[in-house]
Amino acid sequence: MRKLLLLVIVAGLGWSAYWFLGARGVETATRGWLEDRREEGWQVEYSDLSVKGFPNRFDTTISDLILTDPDTGLSWQAPFFQLFALSYQPNHLIAIWPNEQSFATPFQKVRITSENMRASLVVKPGQALELDRANLTMDTANFISTDGWEAGFESLRAGVRETERQPNTYDIAVKADTLRPGERFQSFVDRSGQLPEVIDGVNLDLVVRFVAALDRRTIEDRRPDIAALEINDARGTWGELALRAAGDMQVDAQGYPDGDLDLNARNWRKMLALSVEAGAMSADAARAAEFALGLLAGVSGGEESLDASLSFSDGRTFLGPIPIGKAPKLNLR
Repeated sequence: MRKLLLLVIVAGLGWSAYWFLGARGVETATRGWLEDRREEGWQVEYSDLSVKGFPNRFDTTISDLILTDPDTGLSWQAPFFQLFALSYQPNHLIAIWPNEQSFATPFQKVRITSENMRASLVVKPGQALELDRANLTMDTANFISTDGWEAGFESLRAGVRETERQPNTYDIAVKADTLRPGERFQSFVDRSGQLPEVIDGVNLDLVVRFVAALDRRTIEDRRPDIAALEINDARGTWGELALRAAGDMQVDAQGYPDGDLDLNARNWRKMLALSVEAGAMSADAARAAEFALGLLAGVSGGEESLDASLSFSDGRTFLGPIPIGKAPKLNLR
């Protein structure tokens, strides 16, 4: 019995020593990372940094945090930010955001309020902290901009995981419910007030290949550009309007896609009418598009449901053989 008690005491002292050394290492590494950003010219401010959670966790809390990237002018401010890790599994992190924070660009500042914003992050062992998988949840979110617009949603669920046996490639899924685009956006796209005030939902199922892995350098240095994009399913419903898309594209060094995107649009004529109301398309262009798309809709078997394919090549977008504008840029710089 005495030997067993001695063994328990020794094990307890050993684990305590491990935790305190580990906590000191986590605090030192976190302060070092922040100091490295400051030396690179970032604005880095915080009032306190502590690590608690003995005996089974390393709970890091940074208070009154401000981070500003001088290269992009992007800034994030929060009363606190927390990273939790199990002491016996330090590569699995839980991130906790406060109920109110702000995000700023060189042009505007956005105040963000939410409930239960947290993420689970698993990284591979090693100094690069390469992403293995992550999940994000966010509920009852509101965005209020100094530029005069507001928006929000009831819930967001997002996940990303490394695609098996495909370097630098990740499966990404996003589901957002009850989106509120806000009065400014609503009045711009729906001047006659035909659409409801909420978008029912948006779902994305993607496979994205980047030019480099997602790791700590994604934050420290630069965002890696997209090299290829596979859209398994992208869909959204707003009242009587519904849009679905799927396709495969390569992305060139300038960020332009090259490939095809198959679309299905329900009540597409109303989409054209709303485009004219918003000033995004002239009435003459809309009539020409309605004639051409009407032929496609007749072929696909329904007057109000349209199946069409967009092609992207040489920085341009084509509907069949007809060029309809510039292709979107997909790089993340």
